[in-house]
Amino acid sequence: MPEPTHANIQAPPPPKDFNPDVFFKGITWYQKWEVFAGIFTPGINPVAQICELMHLPADLTGRRILDIGSANGCMSLECERRGAAEVIGLTPLDTPDWGHRQLADAVGSTKTKFVRGSVYDLDPGILGYFDTVLFCGVLYHLRYPMLGIDNVRRVAKGDVFIETHVSDDGLSKGDNEIPLWRFYRSNELNNDCSNWFGPNTAAVIQAFESAGLSVKLLFSNGQRATFHGVVREGMPEFLDISSHESGSYDLLIERLFGSKEAWRRPVIIEDGKSV
Repeated sequence: MPEPTHANIQAPPPPKDFNPDVFFKGITWYQKWEVFAGIFTPGINPVAQICELMHLPADLTGRRILDIGSANGCMSLECERRGAAEVIGLTPLDTPDWGHRQLADAVGSTKTKFVRGSVYDLDPGILGYFDTVLFCGVLYHLRYPMLGIDNVRRVAKGDVFIETHVSDDGLSKGDNEIPLWRFYRSNELNNDCSNWFGPNTAAVIQAFESAGLSVKLLFSNGQRATFHGVVREGMPEFLDISSHESGSYDLLIERLFGSKEAWRRPVIIEDGKSV
């Protein structure tokens, strides 16, 4: 389990000609991030706090990282600042009003690449595999959450850090122990029609574990929660269960994921060979 980071990761001083009022104008800012020392993007979601709550390591040296739903690109660029070897910021919207490319240019990014796409598109044959996957503020926006989670497992080979809305508030203690997904047909959650499902913490844990990860709850205030997952070796649980239904998944799985054999990871034996 990565330890929470309290390291003082310094933002660089701003260039002499940097005008934040001009730079930030015309961009829809969701994330708050220290671009330069003392200068923050005017968003409402504090990247530094989310990183703390997810226990994201201060040192990401050498890691290949996928930031799903990268939005303004702040989390992606924070990972680069922490030493990541390569960061892919996956975004369904790649327009100037999101500011991610302008921000990358402003800080002189060399390791972060923004790719248009969604969690539904993830294919290791295209983007490869990732040491670390960030899945922040995305799960409740998915109309097909289990497909999204299965796709996360498809490209992850190590850590998965999750931050999401949860629906624990208002549930009794007994109900909180049952995995429940609340469906939002319209704009019931935060007056936002892009929100579809509100899982409770038990549902998040069991869904990711069904997809083939070991998952631990790190933080929850009843409305937002963070989790740390680690990919388990072998087939995802939902493809490896002993049931008639699992055998009938083949056509679906081959359509979505390719051969079931592609999920099997090499097992190292004593002489150094793999099987």
